[in-house]
Amino acid sequence: MPSLVSPLTRMALVLYCLVPLFAGTAAAQAQTISEINKANGFHEMLMGIGPGFTAAVKSAPGTPPRKVQDALAAAMEGAFDPEKMEAAIEARMADKLSARDLSELASFYASPLGKQVTALEIQASSPQAREAKKIEGAKILGELPTRDPARFALYRKMMDDISAVDTGEAVGLNMGYAMLSEMLGAAGKPLPDDQVMALLRKQTDGLRRDIDNDAMEAAAYIYRDMSMADLKLYEAFLASPAGSRYYDQMQVALGAVMTDEARSFGHRFFVALGYRKA
Repeated sequence: MPSLVSPLTRMALVLYCLVPLFAGTAAAQAQTISEINKANGFHEMLMGIGPGFTAAVKSAPGTPPRKVQDALAAAMEGAFDPEKMEAAIEARMADKLSARDLSELASFYASPLGKQVTALEIQASSPQAREAKKIEGAKILGELPTRDPARFALYRKMMDDISAVDTGEAVGLNMGYAMLSEMLGAAGKPLPDDQVMALLRKQTDGLRRDIDNDAMEAAAYIYRDMSMADLKLYEAFLASPAGSRYYDQMQVALGAVMTDEARSFGHRFFVALGYRKA
């Protein structure tokens, strides 16, 4: 059991870190939550969660036994379905934003700056760019504090504007708790909540640091060629009432839906291994 709990719990936490903070696609006029989410690439981001989870599983150290590989494949069938998740997220976000908020969001994503930002995010989200983003992002970020401290501080401000680290940690722990508790239950070994959380925290030491590093490296790579003037305008949008409310509501809804998916995956995985829920 411990040999499975550790890597699988970390896989759940990796999921949130794989979600781009600012997903993007070609912007268009939008006036509803659904249209806003499509205009800023949220739909495309959801489509990448399942493959991202599978990639995280495959990249885990060591080669799991065939039984475990088969169980993982079975548990992944239908897991993190983008259409299902999108509908659930939009239902949770319904009526959370005013008509004025939606109008301001639509205007930003249809603006030249909004189109510029989303184009950069599309380029950085391609499979070919993911490795470069990790390697080059770390290199760029490492040089920024001395080479361009103002840009480094602005990236930090952007992360703070959307509570990237706080939200990522909370979502990661919720997902890990959901998956771990379901796996323990399916194995017939349920634990009290405090013991599940203690076990989870032991397995996720350094999570907050990892989320912070991932977010800052991604920002350093994606926005490396943007002017400071444009970056400041983008940061102002993120910190605006409409931008702030949108990201707050989107992250809460996304976290809740991903937690539900993680719980379902954890249960299906242990059932596929031959266990039965207690």
